[in-house]
Amino acid sequence: MNDPAGRFTLRQLSCFVAACEGGGIGAAAGRLHLAQATVSAAIADLERTLGVQLLVRGRRRAATPSPAGRELLAQAGDVLAAAARLDERSASLRGEVSGELPVGCLVTLAPAVAPAVCRAFERRWPRATVTLVPAHQAELLARLRDGTIAVAITYDLGLNAAVEFAPLAPAPPYALLPADHRLASADSADLADLAADPFLLLDLPLSRNYFLGLFRAAGVDPAVARRVADPELVRSLVAWGYGYTLANARPEPARAVDGTPIRALRLRGGPPPPRVGLARRAGLQPTRTATAFADTCAGVLATRWGQR
Repeated sequence: MNDPAGRFTLRQLSCFVAACEGGGIGAAAGRLHLAQATVSAAIADLERTLGVQLLVRGRRRAATPSPAGRELLAQAGDVLAAAARLDERSASLRGEVSGELPVGCLVTLAPAVAPAVCRAFERRWPRATVTLVPAHQAELLARLRDGTIAVAITYDLGLNAAVEFAPLAPAPPYALLPADHRLASADSADLADLAADPFLLLDLPLSRNYFLGLFRAAGVDPAVARRVADPELVRSLVAWGYGYTLANARPEPARAVDGTPIRALRLRGGPPPPRVGLARRAGLQPTRTATAFADTCAGVLATRWGQR
């Protein structure tokens, strides 16, 4: 129901921003874990409160911002981020780390990094909980911009000036091979050593561009046998002998999800490796809870990845 005093709510703003970022009501409902009818009603109430049309609706609940909507969108993210900081302010004034912290994590990093970091943080700060949001890099940047996540664990690849990045550990590339591969007993490998082998390309935007760039830098043309968009599936295909792949997050233990062993070899040469770290919206003062999470993340990655 519309506010009788003519005020809008933070939920209405969140629904509006999510619809603009996701391209429609359905995407916003998925992002916010709300029913589509709830999102649609919230945006309609916001439009009635402000007296302007904010979204241009299309088929199948697609929507794009109107000129007035674009003007509101430019400020709505700042309002939501400020509200998130205010929500924790009373606890922060008491020196507490508490409340819910939404944390994004790159999908290829999440299995190797996120569980250990979240467990260490929640054990150290039992009044705080992490809501983990695995996503691709473009979505992580969008969520940082609209304030739906506080920080993101990711690589220093594909970032822009709107993001501040704190590097925590290097993430050198590895070749993942079947356990019976001819190079399985080696300590490391060159891409030239694998040029004739079938290559299983992890076909996600950030991964695809980075790994193909490694081949270009080495002057090697990979024999791309399959393009696979699921990190766990490509690892299973490696384990079952379909070829090799590249990864920056070395699997521990070195097995596919069904338990079949694989071998991870450090790649020799090549450009400097990317770094894994924490990204946040530039110019945004982190809350005490977000700062505590960053400290925990740095400690975990220094222990687990520092010697890689």
